[in-house]
Amino acid sequence: MMATIQQQMNQPMPINPHSPANGLPQSRWLLQRRWPLLALAIWLLATLGFRPLMLPDEGRYVEVAREMLLGDGWLPTLFGLPFFHKPPLMYWLDLAAMKVLGVNVFAARFAPALGAWLMGAALYADVHRRHGAREAAIALAVLATCPFYFFGAQYANHDMLVAGWVTVAILCAQRSVDEPRHADLRWVFAAWSAMAFAVLSKGLIGIVLPALVIGPWLLWQGRWRALLRLMHPLAMLAFVVIALPWFVAMQLRFPQFLDYFIVEQHFHRYADSDFNNAQPFWFFAAVIPLLTLPWSLWLPSVLRKWRAPGPPTSASASSAQRAEVGLYAWWIVAILGFFSLPTSKLVGYALPAVAPLVALLALHSRLGRAIRWVMPAAAAF
Repeated sequence: MMATIQQQMNQPMPINPHSPANGLPQSRWLLQRRWPLLALAIWLLATLGFRPLMLPDEGRYVEVAREMLLGDGWLPTLFGLPFFHKPPLMYWLDLAAMKVLGVNVFAARFAPALGAWLMGAALYADVHRRHGAREAAIALAVLATCPFYFFGAQYANHDMLVAGWVTVAILCAQRSVDEPRHADLRWVFAAWSAMAFAVLSKGLIGIVLPALVIGPWLLWQGRWRALLRLMHPLAMLAFVVIALPWFVAMQLRFPQFLDYFIVEQHFHRYADSDFNNAQPFWFFAAVIPLLTLPWSLWLPSVLRKWRAPGPPTSASASSAQRAEVGLYAWWIVAILGFFSLPTSKLVGYALPAVAPLVALLALHSRLGRAIRWVMPAAAAF
């Protein structure tokens, strides 16, 4: 993977990154653009089966998927009893992998690997569109060699899957409102569909987190009309069609389902202080820089760059740059702030903040030549 991305990094940036560059045929240009995503898939899948499942979390969630494979594929069970801690998308993906590949560790970790790939693909596509192939390759390389991201992709729980869908939803919503006068309905539909899959991955945070990021970001720019355009009724209907059938089916079979899943597992768990994994408010601020080494060493460079006055630019370019940095910065603050409020905290909760952190580091720090020696070292680690 690193060799593929190094090739992309060495390419000059095209004059128009939205078009086939340097006279290449369309098919060849698209193939070159997709090679890094194929390399990322190989990078993530190559080590899925190297270590045994860890207990209790990996063993518990994989057992639910295995029992669904042997059951009706609709009702999550653990040791034969209904298990409604989380929605079913991870189990569905894992049982599909088990059907194809057999019941093994590789198949058991397919869902988080897919979530990680979705995050990487969304980040790569967004940076490629805005900044070109070289910057997109740098962003993808930093993400792929970030320990927090890589190990999250190799751990069988729901955190990376929902993080991937949340990233897709936010970047699709952002792209849908690029034009100030109208919203691109294709990307509005994509954003709502991604939120539906995020809800099926881990519950209400699948819609709460994208709304918490995109809503205040648009209002900060005074773009309340763009926020209203995101509420397209047909796109919201797509969300309902994708996300609701399983919840309705479970409620019809188990009348106490919504009380347990929504009230107990969402509101009580968020608000109460008697759940496990109690951590101080500053927990994420302390651990995220450690989990994203060595790249987090360049965070001070990002801060210095935006404090110092830059070269003169056009008003439109300056506004677009400010909006981009504002999105990434608020995205990180919103995710970490949201999960810092409750007493119960796990490091995986912060995974939805990885993509914007990587974008800031890749695009707005002074990595320079350091990336050529830091990246192989990070990859080897």
